[in-house]
Amino acid sequence: MRKTAAILLASALALSLAACGGSGDTDKKDTNAGANTEVLSTDLSGVKTNDEIAAMVPDAVKADGKLTIGDNVFYAPAEFYAPDGKTAQGYDIDFAKALAKVMGLEADIQDSEFDSIIAGIGTKYEVGIANFTITPERLEAVNMVQYFSTGSLWGVKAGNPDGFDPKNPCGAVVGVQKGTFQDETIDALNDKCPSDKKMQIQRYSEESAVTMAVAGGKLKAFYADSAVAEYAVKTSNKALEVVGEPDDMAGIGVAISKSDEQLTKAIQAAVQDLIKNGHLANIFSTWGIKDGVATEAILNPKN
Repeated sequence: MRKTAAILLASALALSLAACGGSGDTDKKDTNAGANTEVLSTDLSGVKTNDEIAAMVPDAVKADGKLTIGDNVFYAPAEFYAPDGKTAQGYDIDFAKALAKVMGLEADIQDSEFDSIIAGIGTKYEVGIANFTITPERLEAVNMVQYFSTGSLWGVKAGNPDGFDPKNPCGAVVGVQKGTFQDETIDALNDKCPSDKKMQIQRYSEESAVTMAVAGGKLKAFYADSAVAEYAVKTSNKALEVVGEPDDMAGIGVAISKSDEQLTKAIQAAVQDLIKNGHLANIFSTWGIKDGVATEAILNPKN
């Protein structure tokens, strides 16, 4: 690909895939200056504070009127920056705001490195909402309340010019976002490859950088949550496509400190309130997702 074409493709993907574009070193405030600044969000005006649930919130949390949430705003459509480069949007962003509202609080969403959020829960953050897959390892560190479920899916450049086979990825140069469920499971897939045909796995701090690397021909494929992979394809202006079927279906949950039983109960009750009143389904519908939305706020499910 000639340089001009690569620049145009990168620009288009930066606008459509994650709005902030580039790699972890990109300055979000400067990216897409002058671009369309429309922000997509769910109408949450119907979400009301539940006084009983608000009374369950620990005094230490309600003291400042905010629910401090660790997130990594680089995983569309769960969480990503709008074209203005500074406004967070996505189903996790809408969910976080609605959750806090039920609890009588305001969502204070703090953008952080994905793989640092769990370690900061209970100290730096009160909860973590970053499309966290519920795994046995995470359940050892934190409590998790399920609100969604998704699988893992491969994405490639449109037309699959390299003939990438999702059932046999051995030998391919592939990418994942650091700290994600796919990052944790891709090594196990690689262990099944012959010693002379191992995958070359490149890890990025932002999902948008992974998908751009695939569209630009640097990688043969990316591995991500199925909802994320499908959204990347949908918004890539026909630059990407998914291959194969989703596998490793697992729950997605809010992470809360194991030492904070009171907050855990309040979060579980608030998620159940959003489910009961149809708000959770409405949030996901805004982002074109109907399948996998939780019908019960299960605490620490065994996926």
